[in-house]
Amino acid sequence: MDIDTLDLIDQYLRGNLSDTEKEAFEKRIAIEEDLQEEVLIHQQLLAIHEQEKISLTNTSYQQELVQMNEILNEEDNAKLSQKIRAIGKNQQPHTTVRFKRKKTVNWFYSAAASIVVLISLFFIFNTPKALPDYYQNYVNWEELPSFTVKGDPEELFEKGEVFFKNKEYKNAVATLSIIEPEDKWYPFALLYLGASYDQLNENEAAIATFQKLASLTTSEEYSKGYWYQLLLYLKTNQKEKALEMKTKILENPNHYKYKEATELDF
Repeated sequence: MDIDTLDLIDQYLRGNLSDTEKEAFEKRIAIEEDLQEEVLIHQQLLAIHEQEKISLTNTSYQQELVQMNEILNEEDNAKLSQKIRAIGKNQQPHTTVRFKRKKTVNWFYSAAASIVVLISLFFIFNTPKALPDYYQNYVNWEELPSFTVKGDPEELFEKGEVFFKNKEYKNAVATLSIIEPEDKWYPFALLYLGASYDQLNENEAAIATFQKLASLTTSEEYSKGYWYQLLLYLKTNQKEKALEMKTKILENPNHYKYKEATELDF
């Protein structure tokens, strides 16, 4: 956009054009899409620069600008954001023999710089976390219930737990995977077995194990299966399945990690 047009846009928004100039400029606005976009950008930048909304005495133009705003927001919002960013990268004012024009371009790039900063901050603080980040923030295998006592472990489950705590995850898998469903330790064995698979990065096996746990609805531990499935789905970027598990957890306030599930905003 050349400097004469930039100056013309500024004078138009400030109401400084004559009726003839204004009418001619509005005809250009009606047929030039790029000019429509520039007028809208200038209006927004001017509003920020002066700390207030621009009040236009010409209500017909105000209505037209609102319509343009709606169109751009609906159809070309991404393009508009890119345009503002591009403006901010080129903040050096162009030299001109007219002081008035130089002042116009100066405030324009100053305001553009301000809005680029605001847009950047918005994206920094509003960019959604990557799904694996949620997993990293919430996974904590130290929360698993412990049943080991001093001395040599006698139960198969106790041996598996010791292997897990010693970070011997393959031995833990070999031990815990042979515990039968009839065993009283079976739900807890599934917890440690799934955690062991997770530590070995065998994610599908971990998910399948926690699915088994979630199916044990007569056990007090069953809802932990939902939570750990949720974490594994986040870890593996399976958003839809993670949302399914989140929904399951939120069906009952008594479910394991109900409060934490309400905090997840992926």
